[in-house]
Amino acid sequence: MNPRPRYGKADGDGRIIRQIYWWAFAVRALAGLLAYGGTQYLGLLILEDAMYYEDMGYYVASQWLSGTSANLSDLLGPSGSFATVLIVMIAVIYYVMQGIRAVPILLLVYSAVTALVPVYTYRLTRELGAPESAAKAAAWLIALSPGFAFWSGALHKEGLTLLILSLTCYQVLRLQTRWRLPSLVVVVSSVLALWGLRYYLAILMAAVAALGLLWGRGSQAGGTGRLGLPVFFRQGAVALAFVVAMFSVGFVERGESLLVESDKGVLVELDRNRQWLATAAESGYLPGVRVSTPEEAAEYFPVGLMYFLFVPFPWQFGSFRQNAVIPETLFWVLLYPLVAVGVIRGVRVNRPGTMVLLGATAGMCVVYALLSGNIGTAYRMRSQVWLLWAPFAAWGWEIVRERWRGRSHTLPGRGRRVVSMNRGVR
Repeated sequence: MNPRPRYGKADGDGRIIRQIYWWAFAVRALAGLLAYGGTQYLGLLILEDAMYYEDMGYYVASQWLSGTSANLSDLLGPSGSFATVLIVMIAVIYYVMQGIRAVPILLLVYSAVTALVPVYTYRLTRELGAPESAAKAAAWLIALSPGFAFWSGALHKEGLTLLILSLTCYQVLRLQTRWRLPSLVVVVSSVLALWGLRYYLAILMAAVAALGLLWGRGSQAGGTGRLGLPVFFRQGAVALAFVVAMFSVGFVERGESLLVESDKGVLVELDRNRQWLATAAESGYLPGVRVSTPEEAAEYFPVGLMYFLFVPFPWQFGSFRQNAVIPETLFWVLLYPLVAVGVIRGVRVNRPGTMVLLGATAGMCVVYALLSGNIGTAYRMRSQVWLLWAPFAAWGWEIVRERWRGRSHTLPGRGRRVVSMNRGVR
């Protein structure tokens, strides 16, 4: 078994993490401020949702400052569908600022928080067992990709969603090696926070975390935990503690009422949402598809998955915003083979951790393949999958590059000789 990676300030990771963070912050702050300027002064429709969240957050903060309390359940809608966590976060910032309504400052603070996403991508990649070079590549990929910068800097709830997803997966991987009470508290808190952003992600990540915690890794040779307990018993205790915590806060009961006791049914509700997405936007696709029954959903799933992972296609020109995301989408599509290479290495090095990320992204692909009905929604939700595939893409790139170097510098047969990279092996 490969030893668990150790990293910290002693081996230079502190410097790398600071560099990644500040670059990520600068890119996100610039994206947010440019989007705000375009919306405020040029009349561009860029931050419609963000400005709604900002308005609600300011209203809640004003209520707090006046000595009253806003009824969040009335303002935010059922099941956290109106980004409870984000609006409360905005309200707290404006409350600290004593009601001063300064959107640029708000965007800077939000960018400072969401700039932690590539930092946790770096740590998550290292926790998987990937080399430092792969971890840096994955972190830079998330830090500098335009889509991640925009969603994280322009006051959309995707920024917090990405942060919570990366933080949850990182802490679950840490709990797979040994018991850590702070990590368990973070995982429970993160799942609860997801409920106030996208409740279906909270249900998915709760299931992934529970299963992932059952499958642990030995932190010492011999497959025992830090206290000498076999991995099976250690992880059973960790998973049980997680389940008990979720029951104690009422999460399981709320999830059951939403999934099992719904009058309309999950697929019917999903079909209704997809129909609206496919017809309400100019970039909608396949509006005549129905997924209200298991048979319809199973038949449509392969097609829906292809659309979710690949749109907009290079020839699919439309609005300015749609055309702007074609190059980034094509870039990530070209990374998919590298993701497969990285997954194969991840299964060999850290199978439990790799299964956590694959389980989370597989669940997302199922939900979003059936839910997404237009290019904008697919592009926005796909960032969650790309986030957890970035470690594998970077790892795959390192593997391919090492093999290419080996072939370029080694000639089989009569010993070894160096060959020019430009000329190749003849």
